[in-house]
Amino acid sequence: MNGQSVMSLVLASSATWSLIAVQCLCAQGRAAGEVIPIGGRLEPMVDEFLIDQMAEGARLVLHRPIRREIVFKTDAPREGNASAYQSVFKDGDLYRMYYRGGHYRHGGKPTEARASLPWVLCYAESDDGIHWRRPKLGICESEGSTENNIVVDMKLLAKVGGCPAHTATFLDANPKCPPDERYKIITVGSKPHGLYVLKSADGLHFSLMSEKPIQTTGAFDSQNLVFFDTVRGEYREYHRGFRGAVRAVMTAASKDILRFPKPGWLEYPGAPVQALYTNQIQPYYRAPHIFMGFPMRYNRRGWSEPMLDLPGQQVRIARARVSPRYGTVVTDAAFMTSRDGLRFKRWAEAFIRPGPRKKDTWVYGDNFVFWGMVETKSHLDNAPDEISLYATEGYWESTFTSVRRYTLRVDGFVSVHAPFSGGEIVTKPLVFDGGNLALNLETSAAGSIQVELQDADGKPIEGYTLEDCPQIFCDDLRYIVRWEFKGGDVRPLAGKPVRLRFLLKDADLYSFQFVPYAPEPRRPDITRAGGTPKKNPDRKPFVALQDDFQSVKAGVTPTDDDLDPPNDGEKSGWFTPEGSPNRVQVLRDDPIGSGKAGTNHYMKIERRDEHGRQGGRAWVRLSPRDIADNRNGMVEVKARVYVPSTIKYCVDIDAYDNEPDHYSHRAFHVRFFRDGAVKYYAGEKHHEVPNMTVKLDAWQDVLIRADLKAATFDLTVQGQTARRLPFANPEVHRVKVIGFCPNTNNCTMYVDDAEVKIEP
Repeated sequence: MNGQSVMSLVLASSATWSLIAVQCLCAQGRAAGEVIPIGGRLEPMVDEFLIDQMAEGARLVLHRPIRREIVFKTDAPREGNASAYQSVFKDGDLYRMYYRGGHYRHGGKPTEARASLPWVLCYAESDDGIHWRRPKLGICESEGSTENNIVVDMKLLAKVGGCPAHTATFLDANPKCPPDERYKIITVGSKPHGLYVLKSADGLHFSLMSEKPIQTTGAFDSQNLVFFDTVRGEYREYHRGFRGAVRAVMTAASKDILRFPKPGWLEYPGAPVQALYTNQIQPYYRAPHIFMGFPMRYNRRGWSEPMLDLPGQQVRIARARVSPRYGTVVTDAAFMTSRDGLRFKRWAEAFIRPGPRKKDTWVYGDNFVFWGMVETKSHLDNAPDEISLYATEGYWESTFTSVRRYTLRVDGFVSVHAPFSGGEIVTKPLVFDGGNLALNLETSAAGSIQVELQDADGKPIEGYTLEDCPQIFCDDLRYIVRWEFKGGDVRPLAGKPVRLRFLLKDADLYSFQFVPYAPEPRRPDITRAGGTPKKNPDRKPFVALQDDFQSVKAGVTPTDDDLDPPNDGEKSGWFTPEGSPNRVQVLRDDPIGSGKAGTNHYMKIERRDEHGRQGGRAWVRLSPRDIADNRNGMVEVKARVYVPSTIKYCVDIDAYDNEPDHYSHRAFHVRFFRDGAVKYYAGEKHHEVPNMTVKLDAWQDVLIRADLKAATFDLTVQGQTARRLPFANPEVHRVKVIGFCPNTNNCTMYVDDAEVKIEP
């Protein structure tokens, strides 16, 4: 569909769809390769809109909020067990809650303990969103007194035949809104049947804006909502209608809050048909281009043994005498999101389940999520604020309704999740503004997230590759991604089409955002604490170790200080584990084992018939600077090696991205066997190198040249070369140690003229 046909369709039906249709059609018509401008807005991972590829174990996961304390009970004289249709929002430092007061007595003896009251709209406020109070407002009279918290009663709505039973209160975000209309209430009237608006300057004293309805098409027998859409600059309204026999949601948009066109139906592509009693749609306050809804789902289950086993059996049966559905309907809360206000991704699974309580739950009207969400202090010390939602509990069960608080991490509704085995996503091409990339993420201690920036065609951008991004492990709402050479600076890519590739392992990504650039933080020097500094991009090829052992006295077990050069934490050098006394020696016998003194010194490494930790091992341990500078570079290991025919199995020359005597992150792994075979270890098994043997009982030159970026190595023995042999672990791209290690008991090897060269 081209732009002209889209506009024609919009104009032809503008009275029905208003500007919402434009957004819907544009979203549907976006080509797969089209660049999506996101600027500097927050992007919660609540749908697949930005995702082009999702691989391996990565998937979108819905997170249920955590059930917290009951923060309020509608047990004041004017309230009762039918309190519902609550609205909540934060206004400066004050939390405001509006809720209807009323009581149902047709629920058996527990509900008959108090008298019925006319419908009213009540008000409560809080300083923290947890502890609520009822101010005495002196506005509306109830039971002969105005010392109450009622803000709207039947008298105020008499001109339009209105009733406070179906109301929603909001703070108007329209920048052109007059001060005396800053607070608004949407209500239902019958003269004629439709929606009406009340206004207020202080959120307490309300009056009708007009005696004419703003919308007349719909059932309106639920909580009916209006809010100002700051992204599109228009008011949106959502209300109840019946689509066939199914409770559904209708919507319309208008520049004028007093005049809405004929509404259309919401759509839920791919979601099952479910009855939605409410909709609770609102712009997400951190990302107002995304709408979130928390509808209460209406589930009529009928009579059955499981129904009779639910809590509140007698109350349920008493209600059913008035209407069967009052006894056999159970309600929960769902979750849905939209980018155009018409088409919603609605999760089939519940966002809030009725829960485990054996009283005041699993009843018609429970789990009604209030309209609005607020940030509150975390229940944990030294933790960031979290989102609080509120929902009903014990509705129509006794003499009051309870308000249960639920919490989520900020942006924590849905995440891209991957298990420990890993997963990844790649976004569609995006254009952003900003200088840093911030993530809201959570990993386990063993998990991680890495980020790569690609061009529009999917080619990694130099300096922002996956290999340049260290594994991120943390729980943070705003973690700034940094790459080894670029730091966190993404300003050179602003305004250009890029893709984001996220590699996840036992991790959740909740949202991302390109934010204004901030200078790099000052970091402490961690090299003396065993840390690795950043790679020096200007360093030239260098020799990390060169040793012929001539400086060490022959016939002794050398200490690290005896070997040349010593490893002191600042320089690369030899390391012999504490468990190897007398297993690593410097000798000068000529020939080997003859007992006749020669002039050449060499190292003997022996493993005897004992536990591996007690056997001989000699390691070249690289300095932190040399470790940093070999990542994705070349490491060359050259040595004269003597393999005796008396070995029981094999001897090894290995490289690891580990400390000595740790073996999980293995790079190249070469083995020389007692039959002369030369093998390497990869893919959890040995592979013989064709046409290559080691000559036993003789000195020979061995050369290993490892390409750490490609995770391959070339091996040369006795002049024969095998090229591009794979690493044991293809994810290793850095070397910390190189081991000369007899592999099993009763094996010995000899090493001379050892040299390690590094090309950064």
